[in-house]
Amino acid sequence: MRIGITYDLKPMEVPSASEPIDLYEELEAIDTIVAIEQVLRRRGHDVVRLGGGRALLDGLVRGGLAERLDGVFNLAEGFGGRGRESQVPALLEMLGVPFTASDAPALTLTLDKRVAKLVARDHGLPTPPFRLVPPGETCDDHGLQYPLFLKPVGEGSSMGIRSRSRCTDPEQLHALVRSLHAAYRQPVLVEEFLPGEEYTVGVIGNGDGARVLGVMQIVPAGPLDEFVYSLEYKRDYSAEVRYPMTDELLRHGALSPARLGQIHELALGAHRAFECRDISRVDLRCDRHGEVQFIEINPLPGLRPGFSDLANLAAGHGWSYDALIGGILDAAVERWRAAPTPARPVARAAMAAPPLTLASEPPNVVT
Repeated sequence: MRIGITYDLKPMEVPSASEPIDLYEELEAIDTIVAIEQVLRRRGHDVVRLGGGRALLDGLVRGGLAERLDGVFNLAEGFGGRGRESQVPALLEMLGVPFTASDAPALTLTLDKRVAKLVARDHGLPTPPFRLVPPGETCDDHGLQYPLFLKPVGEGSSMGIRSRSRCTDPEQLHALVRSLHAAYRQPVLVEEFLPGEEYTVGVIGNGDGARVLGVMQIVPAGPLDEFVYSLEYKRDYSAEVRYPMTDELLRHGALSPARLGQIHELALGAHRAFECRDISRVDLRCDRHGEVQFIEINPLPGLRPGFSDLANLAAGHGWSYDALIGGILDAAVERWRAAPTPARPVARAAMAAPPLTLASEPPNVVT
């Protein structure tokens, strides 16, 4: 097959002093694109780097690439607003090009953390009590039990989440709300902090055929009941965090078979409730009573080999990187073949399109 890869690369420049330090955290490093491209080529596919943004739109429509692709491996995060992750899937759907991972509605629902919690709660998935604080409004706890945990409502990749995101009194709460409003210019989600064990779960596949790829616990070097899996920890994860996998957790009694079953059930329930496709990563944490709670779900998880949580989780459960990327594509292809084939609109400019070529790389990218 001829497979395109859509993505948005981290720029070379760092954020300005007036911007959050994690402004580009969601975007891809070029080594992720190279690694996925190599896997797809080893599996016998022709691969085209499509990139994202306006250049992608121009190439698909004016360049006629949409008519010459069998599918797309989508990593694009998009730019601007809480619907940004849905931009590329919506474009591909309009052009009749099948793609891996979730569609626009699922990506929009899950990126807005308040909406995601409402959907989770509506499907019977346990999630901690919360409230939303729009920009310009002050915040009180509204009966929420301290400590509280704060984050921007529409960001991913730990953007806006720091070690100080856990607060223990109204003074800290007010200060952090003001700081997040100023930095991210969006509502702030305030929820009761979960002091227990934290897990991330990989799910692969679709509908009733979806299965758990593996469970990984996130164990900090410091006190568990104060731990926030923040940007600082993720950037220095090898020194600050341990990641025991399912076998180790069961072998040492850190996880019982019954608790493991609960985790699997909750993760699969979330994957299906949001109608995620092909792959997702579900984040869970235990409350003060030891009950597992839904934190959030990422239907477009990072896939950087040796770094991203999902890639490390897969490796820790015996999946090679080739098997992980191949498994995502296989799940997508099976879904594509089962779905009705949409009619592809033919752009006038595509009628005499030039031969297919790789998209040129931006001049300044992180390598």
